[in-house]
Amino acid sequence: MPEQRIALDDMLLKMRAGRLTRRSFLERTLTIGLTSSAAISLLEACGGNSNSSGGNGAATSLFWTSEPDPSNAYQTLVDTFNKTLGQQKGIYVTWHQGPAKTDELLIQYTTMLRARSASTDILSMDIVYPASFAASQWTVPISDTQWPASERAKYLSGPIQGCTYQGKLWAAPLYTDLGLLYYRKDVIPSKPTTWDDLTSAASAVSPSKVKYGYVWQGDQYEGLVCDFVEVLYGYHGSILDGNDPTKVTVNSPEAKQALARMVKWIGTISPLSVTTFQEEPTRNIWQNGDAAFMRNWPYAYALGNDSTQSKIANKFDITGLPYGGSGTVGHSAIGGWNLAINAFSKNADAAWEFIHYMLQNDAQKQLALQGSRASTLQSIYTDSEVLAKQPLFAKLGPILKNALPRPVSPKYSDVSEAIQQNIYQALKRQVSVDAALSNLETDLKHITATS
Repeated sequence: MPEQRIALDDMLLKMRAGRLTRRSFLERTLTIGLTSSAAISLLEACGGNSNSSGGNGAATSLFWTSEPDPSNAYQTLVDTFNKTLGQQKGIYVTWHQGPAKTDELLIQYTTMLRARSASTDILSMDIVYPASFAASQWTVPISDTQWPASERAKYLSGPIQGCTYQGKLWAAPLYTDLGLLYYRKDVIPSKPTTWDDLTSAASAVSPSKVKYGYVWQGDQYEGLVCDFVEVLYGYHGSILDGNDPTKVTVNSPEAKQALARMVKWIGTISPLSVTTFQEEPTRNIWQNGDAAFMRNWPYAYALGNDSTQSKIANKFDITGLPYGGSGTVGHSAIGGWNLAINAFSKNADAAWEFIHYMLQNDAQKQLALQGSRASTLQSIYTDSEVLAKQPLFAKLGPILKNALPRPVSPKYSDVSEAIQQNIYQALKRQVSVDAALSNLETDLKHITATS
């Protein structure tokens, strides 16, 4: 059960931090339904003794929980920090990889913070959440003294704005993100510019040359919001009015065209199982050479070109998302992850030392080279080594210029949930396209009207 998983994760983090004894751990696992033998096995597997000192003999142990990182760049950076600056400053960081679904990570954070827990000191969070966490007083602001304006000016302004609420910076932009269209150069003669182009090209090669024409993220989770708005924006539609977040605009002819297009993909150029796909299942199919097109984030670029694990290394390229209908340009959804400090942590200063380290050139370059993460540090985009090893970065600039945010709302969590539920019902053909958008309109009007 998700609740049991969240409670268990919290207890394991406390154990590793020396904030929970072995006996207390075993007692608490029984209360959430774990057998004593299972609890002991888990404890032993995780190195089950309590030690408040870090692995480098440091006095301050920090715990960082993040989104999944298949490239393992985060562990590389944590290890480097612990051996260098951490050793000098008396800080030891332990990285904890969170659940695959952003929604589940949010639940984990919410449960922890409502309990005023400091089991995790540093929180990785999606670009849509810094404001709501700040409003709940769950994070602490980063001051001008810690990160001066002269230093911030070296970073992309958009991600910094996304971390700003009521004039204060509540998280540091670790990397930005944007949806990309991956296509097989050895199968597709030219990159598509419209959704009609993509659909025709995918139909022409699937299943004769590849198993699937187009794979994307169709599961009911935050990723579906990104995929849907990218198609919607390409049709010149919107969900909320950009100038008035209380005005709902989603039930439009453009939205009907966009959603109808996505529904038609399923069972034709996309497998029926696409409604269970998140980023990693999508990437695995792509790397196995089973798709002509894939929608995913930049992180999949380096992994796809790794010949030790990918069958399509050097056989693909990327471009921006297509457009359709009355649209004239495609738009990628802006993503990105940021680092925030738990307001209940007693180690806020040490947490900032690690966050600041992650913003510097060496760490940002490592994220670019090992993880294909789109840096927030502007100089990375002109770094000769990065451009030589990751040609992707030379191509991201024009796509970033047309990228758009997900719906901007102080009630984003509720807005996102409504989009997920209603769009997913249409994709599963449980309701018609018209009914799904009408229901979504009703839900969003209720959400935006509620104080």
